[in-house]
Amino acid sequence: MSIEQTNQLILLTLNSVLMTLLSAAMLGGAWLRQNTLAQQLQQAKSRYRQLTRTSDIGLGQLSDLAVGVHQQHLKADLKKVRDRRQQLSHQYLWSHVGMLTLHGVLLLFGVSLFALALRSVWSVNGLISTALILFTVGSAGLLAGMGCILIDLAQGNSDGDDLGQSVGKAIAQIAYQWKPKKAFSLGNTLEKSPEKKAFSSAASSIARR
Repeated sequence: MSIEQTNQLILLTLNSVLMTLLSAAMLGGAWLRQNTLAQQLQQAKSRYRQLTRTSDIGLGQLSDLAVGVHQQHLKADLKKVRDRRQQLSHQYLWSHVGMLTLHGVLLLFGVSLFALALRSVWSVNGLISTALILFTVGSAGLLAGMGCILIDLAQGNSDGDDLGQSVGKAIAQIAYQWKPKKAFSLGNTLEKSPEKKAFSSAASSIARR
């Protein structure tokens, strides 16, 4: 290969590596997002089952007016939980489609990178054409996967926030899952420390006086 062909091959390889890393990062974010949605959906289903099971508990001890008010509040709560569950189901579906698309994108970029690596060993020009086609398809798939994730975030925009605020909330939820437990351990240590117990007893004695 000439120097120009070598430089072009290096640039193509670098582009494939960068796009592979980008698709891997997007896939990791989509996986965390889907786990968060799965937890929220499970909580909504549990809440709905709890409301349906406790709908008739204690109604015999209430008056007719109290029973009517209780049923109205219960119907309103059930409607909210049902709407929330349906919304989370739609978000989970789009997130799942986006994650599957990003899996395919990562595979395409990996095959493209492998084709370029083979081209550096074998002088077969068809490998470069194959790598470019895979790179183009993978780029289109990456945009499609990002679009699915954005649709998921847009559907979760139930409080009237803009898309940037929805993305911020999603990142905060993902970061909360990976939040270190040092602060929690430190809080438990302070609660069990003798200094805090002494301070609590002194405050209680002053309040009694």
